[in-house]
Amino acid sequence: MWNYELGRNVHMLSRLLKRNTDIEVTKYGITGVQSAMIGFIYEKSRKKDVFAKDIEKAFDLRRASSAGLIQNMEKNGLIKREMVGNDARLRKIVLTEKALELRRKLDKSIKNMEKKMQAGLTKEEVEKYLELTKKMAKNLERRG
Repeated sequence: MWNYELGRNVHMLSRLLKRNTDIEVTKYGITGVQSAMIGFIYEKSRKKDVFAKDIEKAFDLRRASSAGLIQNMEKNGLIKREMVGNDARLRKIVLTEKALELRRKLDKSIKNMEKKMQAGLTKEEVEKYLELTKKMAKNLERRG
């Protein structure tokens, strides 16, 4: 087995990406998690209603954590909860116009960050990187 310390390099890249993302999103007065949730809700709500349980599953959150995050985002005017049908307990999560505008701005920031990461790389190198990281993820997902 070769000793290339892949894990450390992946971790370092992940931290750098998170740090850069946090710097970008704070310009808009939100956190990285809120930014990710806006993106998730936007994408998923185009196909089906989004509920708290969907957020819990997607972000691997406990019910109390997701509830606090959802309440905070609602308080900040990023989302609203709307009743579904006649069931007062069942409320879908919908992005507000404020969140949709933020999403448009964040998309530009994400595209710029992708450009920055890919600077100096060929298309083939990017494709090879994606192929290799998918293989590594599969290796780690295997049990036993």
